[in-house]
Amino acid sequence: MGILGLIGIAIVINSCNIVINSCKDNHKYHPQTKQELLKLVRDNNVYLGDIDTSKITDMSGLFWVVSKDECKEIAGWKEKTSDEQIRARLEHNYQLCLEVSVEKNELEEIKRKYFSGIEKWNVSNVANMVGMFAGAQSFNQPLDSWNVSKVKDMSAMFAGAESFNQPLDSWNVSNVKDMSFMFANAKSFNQPLDSWNVSNVVNMRAMFASAQSFNQPLNKWNVGNVTNMAGMFARAQSFNQPLNKWNVGNVTNMTGMFAEAKSFNQPLNSWNVGNVKDMNSMFYDAFSFNQPLDSWNVGNVTDMAGMFARAQSFNQPLNKWSVSNVTNMNSMFKNAQSFNQNLDSWNVSNVKDMSYMFYSSSIEDNPPKWYKKD
Repeated sequence: MGILGLIGIAIVINSCNIVINSCKDNHKYHPQTKQELLKLVRDNNVYLGDIDTSKITDMSGLFWVVSKDECKEIAGWKEKTSDEQIRARLEHNYQLCLEVSVEKNELEEIKRKYFSGIEKWNVSNVANMVGMFAGAQSFNQPLDSWNVSKVKDMSAMFAGAESFNQPLDSWNVSNVKDMSFMFANAKSFNQPLDSWNVSNVVNMRAMFASAQSFNQPLNKWNVGNVTNMAGMFARAQSFNQPLNKWNVGNVTNMTGMFAEAKSFNQPLNSWNVGNVKDMNSMFYDAFSFNQPLDSWNVGNVTDMAGMFARAQSFNQPLNKWSVSNVTNMNSMFKNAQSFNQNLDSWNVSNVKDMSYMFYSSSIEDNPPKWYKKD
């Protein structure tokens, strides 16, 4: 070999020595599959920061502590529901449960107690984070440095992670399509999310359901592709932020969207709800809500059962609504103690059930002319 060749080798060797500390792999563990990673995270003697996760594409249910008996319960729920979307969700949950579940006597053994080091994980190749921290009640580690740009599904990611309250505003979620149940029952979570690009999200069902502390601005979100907002803020008792700039034109399901959201009282009259079919229990027990809705086009809605039931403050004109396609008005204003508006112009010719519609409301004794009392 000539002198130039030797000099070239020497340069390469010296360059490597110069950067050796920055290139060195300090990880002890290099899982290639989800099952290999699952085994590691269930060993509390393994420091999470020692795991190289760069090859992992699926982290679904990674910290979900669930027994095989609970999988059977999920299967039972699936068989009992006639709602196709809920059935599909339960089937998905059932398959994930089968994958990560253990026997009851093993639950405590696999429960992760120490999460330190997880903030160092390389998740840049992960596409699936479904239920990743579901039920991880003590989890509260910072994740703001994670690159989640390839993730497509974050459904139930922090569901039941009751202690989690860390910043996530820096995340690039532009490829995520499903955020249903993402923060459901994440009782402590109250961090800004207004900079998120959610333009590809289709499903926000129960996203903040029972997220009791959450009260952050979301009005900048582009929700134009979302079709399902059922239960999105149900029992989110602190939430009271403007949403009037949202484009909800593609949403078809608003069932229970603000049910038991006791603080919520924001204008929604600008919403285009023309494609919504289901408003069942939409404002059920929304104690504070009293905003005009008379501009809404509800012509495609078929189910308004319990829509304002127990909405004790609500008393706004609705006489302009075209309700000719509605078939169910059961308990629509039941216990809506303030409601006292004229509804005589409504065409209710297709309504099959209006039982208890005005029960214990202010117009119970003087209902519209068309009302058929039980």
